[in-house]
Amino acid sequence: MLVLDNPNDLWKVTWELLRVGYDPPTGWLAGGMFAWRTAAKPLTILPQYTVWDLNDQIHKDPTLQVLDVRQPGEWDAGHIGKAAFISGSELPHRFEEIDRKRPVAVVCGSGYRSSVSASLLQHHGHQQVFNVIGGMSAWKTADLPLEKG
Repeated sequence: MLVLDNPNDLWKVTWELLRVGYDPPTGWLAGGMFAWRTAAKPLTILPQYTVWDLNDQIHKDPTLQVLDVRQPGEWDAGHIGKAAFISGSELPHRFEEIDRKRPVAVVCGSGYRSSVSASLLQHHGHQQVFNVIGGMSAWKTADLPLEKG
């Protein structure tokens, strides 16, 4: 199900989801989140980490899993040393490889694909999921450590 403020975005968003390996949505919410909130429907919040938050948590929390959902070429060009790699298109079939009992921070190139992937993990019962806003673009701009290959 998609939540769209503007019905004209339906086809664009559907194609973006198909492009990264997701099935077409079964429907969409007319009126977007405003309509959902004003109807007093339940909400789940996806917590966000900045790249600075993630770097701190990597050093503070040895149980933290970092999941990189980019494409193989992006991964090879540079990734966070502690990260596991499952592309966003593979994640719907491999989400069980991520330990549900441990926190997980999901990263992509900019934060869009990771937010979709993090939401998928939440949907499958992961309780401590964080989206990394700015993704690897922000990580590189902040000159934080990278591994290649």
